Amino acid sequence: MTISREELLQPSLSDEQPAAAPYSVRTTFLSGFFGGPFGALAISMTNSVRLRRVSRDVPLWLGLLALTLGGAWALHHAASAAGIRAWMMTNSGANIVRLVYRVAGVLIVGLGYLLHRREQRNTDLRAIERPNGWIAGLACIVLGAGAQFLFLMAIAR
Repeated sequence: MTISREELLQPSLSDEQPAAAPYSVRTTFLSGFFGGPFGALAISMTNSVRLRRVSRDVPLWLGLLALTLGGAWALHHAASAAGIRAWMMTNSGANIVRLVYRVAGVLIVGLGYLLHRREQRNTDLRAIERPNGWIAGLACIVLGAGAQFLFLMAIAR
């Protein structure tokens, strides 16, 4: 019984197709920077869907969403945060909200990268072509900016 080289090099463990490549680090960073934490969560969840890791990643993303919502609400309404609010307004002025949301977005992107670093590295090592990130990135930026605006309007009341 002789087996050709082509038959030996064919995958035989599963008929399942490999997961799709994640969006580039640049796309996720720009989505988090301009879309804030909501944009970062959106692009990170999109990567989770592409990588077929939704069941593993959902608890983290829901926890980060709850932390973002709760932290913003507490910073705006809690009496114990009055000193922090005063210090932030004194040192940064009216741009502090934008700055805090951009920093939070970039931190969430960093956590998403740490969570998907193996897949990001494997995509680079195998030279798998990444999807075009323009559409998904812009959609997440618009979604994140809209969600941020609506959320800030809701907590300002």
